[in-house]
Amino acid sequence: MDRMDRTSRIGVFVCIVLLLGIEIFFPPPPAKPHAPIAVPVSSTATTAPTENAALTENPGAVVTPATPVPTTETETVLENPWVKVTLTTAGASIKFVELKKHKEGAGNVVLNKQSSSNVLVLDGWPGAGTAGFQIERTLPQQVVYATELENGLKWERSYTLGEDYTLDVTDNLTNPGATDITLPSFSLKLGRAQPLLVGGKYQPISNMYVGSGWFTQKFHLTTVNDFNPSVYLWLFKTRDGRDAFSSRDQEDQPVHWVGVENQFFALLLTPREDHPIDHALFQCFNARDTDGNVPYKTEPEIETTAFFPGVSVPAGKVISLDYGLYAGPKEYSRLNALGELQGELMNYGWCEPVILLMLTGIKFWHSIGCSYGISIILLTLMVKIITWPLVSISNRSGKRMQALAPKLKELHAKYKDQPEKASSETWALYRDYGVNPLAGCLPALIQMPVFISLYYMLQNLTELRGESFLWIHDLTQPDTVWSHTLSFALPLFGNHLMLNPLPIMVTALTMVMMRMTPQIGDPAQAKIAQWMPLVFLFIFYTFAAALSLYYVVNNCVSIIQIYRNLRKPLPVLKKRDK
Repeated sequence: MDRMDRTSRIGVFVCIVLLLGIEIFFPPPPAKPHAPIAVPVSSTATTAPTENAALTENPGAVVTPATPVPTTETETVLENPWVKVTLTTAGASIKFVELKKHKEGAGNVVLNKQSSSNVLVLDGWPGAGTAGFQIERTLPQQVVYATELENGLKWERSYTLGEDYTLDVTDNLTNPGATDITLPSFSLKLGRAQPLLVGGKYQPISNMYVGSGWFTQKFHLTTVNDFNPSVYLWLFKTRDGRDAFSSRDQEDQPVHWVGVENQFFALLLTPREDHPIDHALFQCFNARDTDGNVPYKTEPEIETTAFFPGVSVPAGKVISLDYGLYAGPKEYSRLNALGELQGELMNYGWCEPVILLMLTGIKFWHSIGCSYGISIILLTLMVKIITWPLVSISNRSGKRMQALAPKLKELHAKYKDQPEKASSETWALYRDYGVNPLAGCLPALIQMPVFISLYYMLQNLTELRGESFLWIHDLTQPDTVWSHTLSFALPLFGNHLMLNPLPIMVTALTMVMMRMTPQIGDPAQAKIAQWMPLVFLFIFYTFAAALSLYYVVNNCVSIIQIYRNLRKPLPVLKKRDK
């Protein structure tokens, strides 16, 4: 037995070493480097139909803006307690949006920060890029721009700031002539999504959430990873890296709304129902390494362009194109209130009912004065109270299995050379004594959707951003207390060696639980199972500290339950009447 135990320990140790070192000693094969992304250049408006036609034939093509940037521009600011929107006469567009209630470093969070692409720049109409916009009029929460297109149409664009993070945008097109005028298909830029600074630098966990979401008949999401090459087992490339692709690549349906987002904030465009988005183009702007991947040290950016069908303006008439723009935090309640199923941007999927229940619990505890850290602890205790009867069933089943263990041992010894006979007799023994060996799995099955829901909720819950608790500086980030920059990348840490206490505590407490639980069955397998909790170290190490905090409290309560169960005497089993 001692030799088998030593073999098990050696096997587990070798697996861990291989898991940690495989990416260092066996890096993925080099991929073909990408061509650099085209730099935006100025061009005349007559090139727009050509670009749109090229995109229709090749939706994945990289498109450079055809609208030139005027040499002079006038900026206007619309402001309320939540946002500060900076607009410009250059394309009657939005340069950036400052979120006044959300901090990043020493200042506020700024959407479309330092981007070369303004939000809602229009391309495709004749003369749209060369006509100079003038400020027609301004009101406390509204600004109206006006210009004239080459075909004689008068174009007015108005921005009206709402009460929080919303903007109403209207394009009024007036045809003063005696003949109808048809405008070709056009596009609107949504600007760029950029990762957030965490501790003065960009973190891999933040980069993962840089992307774009859009809704057709269902929700779609693209992130930075979708632009990287896809390699299976580091040997078989299933997809080359790419710099752009279209929504048509996934579903050739009109797009009801589209947005660019990072981990906690989003810019979301929703047109009027009678003039939906035809399709959207997504482009990745960043520096790739020689393997075609996006390194952790770079700042990836996703730019989204919405393409619309052409419109006709009857003679002597005015038509209006209306859009809703949301620029703010990814809070489910706010997004869902916008309508058009915009709450789907949170990407909760089938976990949504469970997440909303837990979110309600966290917000309730916080509303009565608890910190978010305490609220998570109270949520954990609530979940444990609800699942306590299920755990009691599992504990009773474990006790019955423990009482049946001597008979199982005798049976396995009797049929050690007849595995099929041993299996059938084992199930017959369970049936005779009314023992269900699967009853102990019930709490684990219940915890799985809770775990998945917590992961989706806590990783990008804006309310937790920047909230500290004990030594945790930010509940949405790992609870790092020490870090060191490496000259190479590790599978678990990337190029930053970090000390995160909570994931270590989760792993240690899980191992204690495994050792406290009575082991029934093959001793060698039981020994290996006791070391399996090391997997949790890899799962939790780069997750949000809020998730690790939940599981630390959960495991502490579970240890108390196991201890109470161990003190109970073994039940006396009797054969049931057939």
